[in-house]
Amino acid sequence: MAKQLEKKLKDVDLVSLRSIQVIEVLKRDFLQPEDVEQHMPAEEPNSNDIAILGMDIDVQTIEDNVISLEMLFKSWLHDYSTEREHLHLLLPSGGFSHATAPKTTLTCLKCDLQERLLDPALLSGTADGTVRAADVNSPCQMAAWPATVLYKLRVVKALKSEGVCESVLYGLPFILKPTSCWQLDWDELEINQHSFHALCHSLLKRKWMLLARREPQNTGPNWNIAVHSYYVIIPSDSATLLVKAIAVRELLLPSTFPALLAEHPERVHGPIESALNSLEVEVAYNPLHLKSNLYKYLKSTLYKPLHRQQAQPRDQRPERHQPKQHQSRAKAMVAPLLMAPSPAQALRPAAARRDSCERSLLPKEYEEFLQ
Repeated sequence: MAKQLEKKLKDVDLVSLRSIQVIEVLKRDFLQPEDVEQHMPAEEPNSNDIAILGMDIDVQTIEDNVISLEMLFKSWLHDYSTEREHLHLLLPSGGFSHATAPKTTLTCLKCDLQERLLDPALLSGTADGTVRAADVNSPCQMAAWPATVLYKLRVVKALKSEGVCESVLYGLPFILKPTSCWQLDWDELEINQHSFHALCHSLLKRKWMLLARREPQNTGPNWNIAVHSYYVIIPSDSATLLVKAIAVRELLLPSTFPALLAEHPERVHGPIESALNSLEVEVAYNPLHLKSNLYKYLKSTLYKPLHRQQAQPRDQRPERHQPKQHQSRAKAMVAPLLMAPSPAQALRPAAARRDSCERSLLPKEYEEFLQ
């Protein structure tokens, strides 16, 4: 495989390339039993093959179905760079006695930050156009890409899992993993990974969450005022941690929660129970089973402009012979000046700036993929 790539890329400037991704698509429906062994998932190239091209070769094998291809393309939205770690999780050090260790001694777990969901507000047509991407300098927002900011979360408390109300959690979730930064030596990477796994295991065993405060990156206009945002760190059965923002006093709105009645009339209990019994029950929620027609909507925006003016009926058009319309006609004959885009428009994603395309930018063979 490396020889074939070397032959194909001999006339290509490879200075700017850090890695090459090779995708093998398996059509299992058309494989004969004796051919299955020949189409097993491809192995990673050995060190000699990598040295030939002087770069990493990422070989992946996927099945020939829509979901596999969709997830492959979405994987390109993740930041897989290993230039630096994304986040430092600071824990109080418990390895020394209080008499010998200063109170400022901290245990630092170096982590990578990964987004779990696409932000719906940034997709074309799903917002009013004033929504902007997450500001990495904002004290109340985090972003997993680009990894230009090193976040620091200082753990301040442990919380019982059953004692956190989900109504005070907000924002998009993030996934924490032990870092794979190549600038760390192998021993530090190994110790950091084992420490991260030990933290996940201990939190699960205790049924705890962690309350962490984000340390400010830099001071604002008022140098003596630092705005802190808080996050809960939730364990799971995997070697990852879930991070979600949690509300503080300044963000909380007054709410009343009336007590649940212990008894209720039987005439209303029966219909409710009957309605619930008619529902299909699933053991776990699988988002792959639900579709919102978002792909169809985004595709439709590429076929027609959103700002096309509708033709007015003849009886509603202004009369040209009316004197009071003369000034308006004169202004309309002057070509408008090109105005600089507003900051909100300048920060709008590239997908939103393609709304005025007259025709679809996608080949016809990809239309079925977006259904």
